Amino acid sequence: MTIEGISGLDQPTTTHRGLLAWVHDVAALTGPDAVIWCDRSDAERERLTHKLIEAGTFIPQGAASRTFRCALDPEDVAEVGRHTYVCVREEATADPAVNWMEPVDMKIILTEEYRGCMSGRTMYVVPFLHLGASPEGPPMPGVQITDSEYVVVSMHLMSGAGAMGFASLADDAEFVRCVHSVGAPRRPGQPDVPWPCDHTKYVAQFPETHTIWSYGSGFVGNALLGQDLDLSGVPLNQPDATEARQAEATQTESWFTEVDPHLSKTR
Repeated sequence: MTIEGISGLDQPTTTHRGLLAWVHDVAALTGPDAVIWCDRSDAERERLTHKLIEAGTFIPQGAASRTFRCALDPEDVAEVGRHTYVCVREEATADPAVNWMEPVDMKIILTEEYRGCMSGRTMYVVPFLHLGASPEGPPMPGVQITDSEYVVVSMHLMSGAGAMGFASLADDAEFVRCVHSVGAPRRPGQPDVPWPCDHTKYVAQFPETHTIWSYGSGFVGNALLGQDLDLSGVPLNQPDATEARQAEATQTESWFTEVDPHLSKTR
């Protein structure tokens, strides 16, 4: 499929030229079947929740239950640990307790992993506010690209006051760029699995360019990237940061006890 054949790519809800160019570049690399520019609406969350139920990702707990269990792949773990990297040009500026890699080297590795990785899937473009961009300044707008409906729904639930739409992003505004893929392309006619992921997993943070890339995992702690990028000089992988990511995962899972009853039924 050529980039011209990607449904929805030419229907953006923003005029930000830098954002449009970036989304086109990611789409050309990853090759999704369609692109959806998310509006963060309740209707969008409900539609994707039903899609996850039908896919077997969300499993209703009882005929009239308001609780869902996620059909996790046992290979997909909460933290990718040794495959999480901070990528800055000078190794001496990185916390010695975390993995370091030169940014160019990591981008070469992940560019090859991303090539065609969204084939047979939908690419979602999700706006958010990065609440930890600066200890003193205002939140920075951000955009996450993902091929996971679970991630989009989770971003709805965990954004709170950080929710925003593309209309809030000024045409010349700088923004945090996040790219995520479960790394599970689908051939035409190939059935999907409830929890797609890849054996290869990376989370790569590029603080100098306000960028974070994640590949291979669908788990919240590895795939919700809006709060993972530290732009204040504080190391990302300190114990308190890891605990915070685990707490966020628990928060997301607990939401499934509060879903409207009709969402426990497929349509």
